[in-house]
Amino acid sequence: MELLSYLSCIPCVPSSPYIKISNKSYKINKLLGEGGFSYIYLVSDSNSSLFAIKRIKCLFSENDEFYKFAINELKNYKKFVRFKSPYIIQSIDEDIIQEFDGSRTINILLPYFEKSLQDIINYNVLNNQLMSEVDILKIFIGTCRGLQVMHKFKQVKNQNYEPDNQEQDLLLNQEEDDDEVDEGVGNRIELEELVPYAHRDIKPANIMISAEGLPVLIDLGSTMKARVNVKNSQQAMSLMDFFAQNCTLPYRPPELFEIEVNDKITESTDIWSLGCLLYCCCFGTSPFEKIEIDKGANLMFAIKTCNYFIPENDYSPQLLQLIKDCLNLDPSKRPSIDSLIEGCLKLSR
Repeated sequence: MELLSYLSCIPCVPSSPYIKISNKSYKINKLLGEGGFSYIYLVSDSNSSLFAIKRIKCLFSENDEFYKFAINELKNYKKFVRFKSPYIIQSIDEDIIQEFDGSRTINILLPYFEKSLQDIINYNVLNNQLMSEVDILKIFIGTCRGLQVMHKFKQVKNQNYEPDNQEQDLLLNQEEDDDEVDEGVGNRIELEELVPYAHRDIKPANIMISAEGLPVLIDLGSTMKARVNVKNSQQAMSLMDFFAQNCTLPYRPPELFEIEVNDKITESTDIWSLGCLLYCCCFGTSPFEKIEIDKGANLMFAIKTCNYFIPENDYSPQLLQLIKDCLNLDPSKRPSIDSLIEGCLKLSR
């Protein structure tokens, strides 16, 4: 992915202290963060209720890859609604504005969360504290529950469907609306097929803590159909470019660094990231960042060779084994999300 193409969507800085979505105005209180091509603002409505708005400006037409990428993110906030999971963020409202210069501004209204798992970890590190095993398991199980919805996603099978050439490209296989299951239509049950989705960027900063203390998966921009069969070298390069841009390096699984023709990528990429996440909850940083900091190892080489160490600690051997199970160089030998949840529940009893 070339830099010029990547910049086809750029952050949109508002020219006024208000953002309007569906004819309702929200006052901008402050900038919460910014990503590759978006800004996120803390806003309030007329009742002083707080929300977050993700704002993206796309410079080119609907045929532009990054406009499709932004629309895909917008759809992802709605995709898992029928599961009513408290562990996955859902959008409240959205708006696509056609600007006079031909660009489009996409505004997505989201719930506001006061802190992330990364905030909790940072606080513990600064105060030389460790998370308790009980708290770790509570957050980890909830995170896994959210991923379980994605990994077990089902849609109605289209028996007449044949993939076209465009679907061989990485990001474009989700641009069409999925013919999803209508839970109230019983005669469609036999047509359901498993179509797993993967988050692709699991890390502490992408897990917010709700007012009820539950972990909530956010930032669904990299969420996509999990299973990809690499057909040609062009697709392999597109995949590597995408993962380099959208999957945070210390949490990126080794199979995403060098992708070859005939490789198969699955939802097991999220399992590796979960192992890194669990390690970070225990020890304050990801396993490969820690060996880089403590022993001067090369971060990328450490990931590719699964070179990490577990410091002395008081956590149970069973909890530490979960980390080891997830951080397996062979994706096929990592636990499924179901077995991972089952192991965590046994440990929490």
